[in-house]
Amino acid sequence: MTNFQPQGPDTDSGTAETRSRQANEAASPRLDAQAPSRLPDPDRNLPVPIQSHVISTILTPALRLWLRSQAEQVEDLYLLIEGGDRQLLTGLVPRVTISAKNVLYKGLYLSRITLVGRGIKVNFGQILRRKPLRLERTIPVQAEVQLTQEDLNDSLQSPLLSVAVIDFLVDLLRAGAAPDLVDPSGKKAIVLDNLRAKIAPGVLTLRADLISATQGTATPFVLRTGLRAVNGRQLLLQNPEWLPTPNAKRGLALHDLDEFPLDLGSDVEIQELVLGDRVLTCRGKINVVPEE
Repeated sequence: MTNFQPQGPDTDSGTAETRSRQANEAASPRLDAQAPSRLPDPDRNLPVPIQSHVISTILTPALRLWLRSQAEQVEDLYLLIEGGDRQLLTGLVPRVTISAKNVLYKGLYLSRITLVGRGIKVNFGQILRRKPLRLERTIPVQAEVQLTQEDLNDSLQSPLLSVAVIDFLVDLLRAGAAPDLVDPSGKKAIVLDNLRAKIAPGVLTLRADLISATQGTATPFVLRTGLRAVNGRQLLLQNPEWLPTPNAKRGLALHDLDEFPLDLGSDVEIQELVLGDRVLTCRGKINVVPEE
């Protein structure tokens, strides 16, 4: 794992190229010292052309505008584009590093995010005619995100995450946690009220008032579990427990649900997930798909 500070080839510090590079780096914003910096980055030390007029006056403003259009909120946006003019003029951006704080994206709250994308194809000819930047192919992006407990609870109110949690809990209940609360036909939906999460070292606790599809009454539901990423595409429950109260030290062990899988889909690859003290950190890859 390496830091994202721009580095160039090993050259004599007295050369014109090195002096130009040092001046360019001095003018560029640095990533916050506490921003995520552990992304796998095997080509970090390869020679990188000095940032050009094309990058500073055309691509950087266009990409910055596009990024801000994708999120409802973003703070401390850092952007570094790397590549030579010959590549950039064809619309190929060899490498982009992005960092930001307090991002709100489709209802998801993220305290910190760092992204590294390579081989990005954009509509450069249209950008020159003052058209908005557009991705021209799917981009695999190395990512690290950090959510506080407050971020996660705010995100649970969004349709994107709440629907995913409901689907997961229905599968969990049907698999053995409480099958009598699930409509066997799948026609009656389960409703979760007051859904909240608690993040502690090594464990995640989810609690809600579960309105049963079969009984129609609210049932307190508290699940505490560890999480382990496997094969990039799944999270497995680790030692899940059904708790009598959110702060209970012990609960009913759900042995049959140990290693229960949560599928993440084909556009996500989780390489590491860490549950800390009120903070969740996730590292992996995502596919950024162009808009239709």
